Amino acid sequence: MQMENLTREIIERTGRFNASVLTEDVPFETIRHFGMQTGRETDKFAHFAPFSRSKNGLIYLTEHTNAMFSCEVKEKINLGSHMMFIGEVTESKVLGKQPPCTYAHYHKAIKPKL
Repeated sequence: MQMENLTREIIERTGRFNASVLTEDVPFETIRHFGMQTGRETDKFAHFAPFSRSKNGLIYLTEHTNAMFSCEVKEKINLGSHMMFIGEVTESKVLGKQPPCTYAHYHKAIKPKL
């Protein structure tokens, strides 16, 4: 079982997290930057300006994002390869009106074809 993800560790330690709802026009580079490298080796926000902090003090993306949610963890479920966190929303904001980027859209239109 591989669950040595830094984000998971931080959420378990603090009991809170933010979620940014990405838009269909999000560039692959943003997804690569935040989802395909570890925070153990790089500060993901060191040279990335389009973000803000919510009332809980955590960062959320503001560019290519149509909403953000701040949550307090209420339950966690071990799914073997992943940990699922169920949170109560403590703050939310509408940031844009673009269509949200679904997993299907990512695979169809954003993910590089090999």
